[in-house]
Amino acid sequence: MNNSKQLTLEQLENPTLLEKIRKLAEPIIWHMQTKEAYNLAFNLEKSLEAANLKGVEPTLDRGYQDLIIKLKLTALPMLSDEQTIKIISENFLDGLQVNLDMKNRLTGKLFALPLTPRDEFRQRLQAAIKNNKQKIGPWSVEQWLIDYNNFADPGQRTNISPREYLIQNRQAGALVKEDKNKLHTLFHIYDHLLLVTPVVSEETLSQIMGPAPPSPAPRKTAPPQVEPIPPTVPLPSAVQPAPPETTPLSEPIRPPSPEPPPSRRDIYQEPIEGPPSSSQIEPKIEGNVVDLKNK
Repeated sequence: MNNSKQLTLEQLENPTLLEKIRKLAEPIIWHMQTKEAYNLAFNLEKSLEAANLKGVEPTLDRGYQDLIIKLKLTALPMLSDEQTIKIISENFLDGLQVNLDMKNRLTGKLFALPLTPRDEFRQRLQAAIKNNKQKIGPWSVEQWLIDYNNFADPGQRTNISPREYLIQNRQAGALVKEDKNKLHTLFHIYDHLLLVTPVVSEETLSQIMGPAPPSPAPRKTAPPQVEPIPPTVPLPSAVQPAPPETTPLSEPIRPPSPEPPPSRRDIYQEPIEGPPSSSQIEPKIEGNVVDLKNK
């Protein structure tokens, strides 16, 4: 169902629609989904007002109204103060009828307020529940609370006081088990939330409100995969280093043979002429030269 769209009279007159919406609301109430319950309750309420189903199909209208009450009790932390006072005064037991954790819902509403306004609102809630006319067995909520306060002074009661009352009171002892459980829950909420303004730590508040939703299990991760080393890309021929020469291990390593001393021909590439002979040397004569042959 689209929570933002109102239903028409033609749709509301169809009995199968009520059953579908009830099935839709069941998990919302069971899991105390506050926002979803709030949206569905007020969408139904506006649709019923616009269609005037009560004047056409009063039986179907009562079915829708009962469902709206349960949804509003589920959405209690989001209701206005006036809406909360009204529904606790008139319909507190409807929440217990569907096993709704009313202590959780009232705690959420109270602790949405600062301490001083919380105390004032707590007193208004106490008065509202003491005026509740809904019945548990032969007595109304109002009558049970009056008798319970007469049984034990509120300032002297303990955690076992509700159980002691159920054992010792004749009217309470005659109740069926389901009604005894409702009465015990009523007394417990009254003593712990409505007699005095609760001041608790965050840890205690989390225990009252219920455990937090379990955190998701850690995701199992596969062991990291080692990427294969890519083959070495050969360097270009211009820069490819020459592989080192290695001597095969199968052959013995011998020291290099000494090289023979270089010959003179190896050292000198051009022959050196020897000293000139005496016949090749021309005497060097100084002074006046006389030609003796022609003299």
